[in-house]
Amino acid sequence: MPKELRNKVVVITGASGGIGKAAVLAFNRTGAKVVLVSRRREVLSEITSGLDDTLVIQADLSSEEDVLHVIERTVSHFGRIDILINNAASIIVSPSGSVKAEDLETAFRTNLVGPVIATQKAIPYMRAQGGGHIINIGSPGFMMGIPYYAPYVCSKAAFSAWTRTIQAEWKGSSIRISEYFPGYIKTDSKPESRMGEVEQDLLMNSNPSFISRLFTSPGSPEKVAGQLVRLAMKPRTLVYSDFSTWMGAYLSNISRFRLAIATHMAKTARIKKNLNVFND
Repeated sequence: MPKELRNKVVVITGASGGIGKAAVLAFNRTGAKVVLVSRRREVLSEITSGLDDTLVIQADLSSEEDVLHVIERTVSHFGRIDILINNAASIIVSPSGSVKAEDLETAFRTNLVGPVIATQKAIPYMRAQGGGHIINIGSPGFMMGIPYYAPYVCSKAAFSAWTRTIQAEWKGSSIRISEYFPGYIKTDSKPESRMGEVEQDLLMNSNPSFISRLFTSPGSPEKVAGQLVRLAMKPRTLVYSDFSTWMGAYLSNISRFRLAIATHMAKTARIKKNLNVFND
């Protein structure tokens, strides 16, 4: 059991499934005091059954009032907050030509505004206790331009900009800021869709080329959770979940590679959902 994290208070948003759930279990094994945050209280209660030193907080990260309550309730219960993992995310699937304003608002409130408010609220407590660590779960998908995921990738681009801005502003302070980029992680969660029911592998060709396999082979939430524990023990500025994720981000800076990969994803989605190129 890593001594570095024993009794540390770790807040994990989006804790009811996928990366969040796996991170809860991984940090609990280190002896950390884990705060689980999600809209699905009953699922959180099931996860914490049999776990010690946990706190369940039902909250909608798109609500400023809920976000403020998360930080205040954590400090009231445990007396401090050491690590805040901004993991919760809204994923809405829609053709870009028909994305609605409310879809963008939902994505930006959950994926950007909520984490910003949580961070701002946690910082004074962290400074008063001598320091703290913010871990923002980003997405390299905005660099690629993931087809049919415009609300998600646009909000994640803004979230990455926020993360990198505060890294520069707060460098040298007692607050550490880390950005973590997972690749394609296979979970049991389905995105919210405006195109009828879609599976998580909407963009994945069942008979892919080598280049597609390289960038779309799914990772596991458990592997990511282990990396987050290591990141919490040894803070770094930016961490990719694996080599293919790093390579995908690098190739995204080369326009012909980026467009070729993303175009292949778009074609796969259109075939699966019987869409036209400019489908609304």
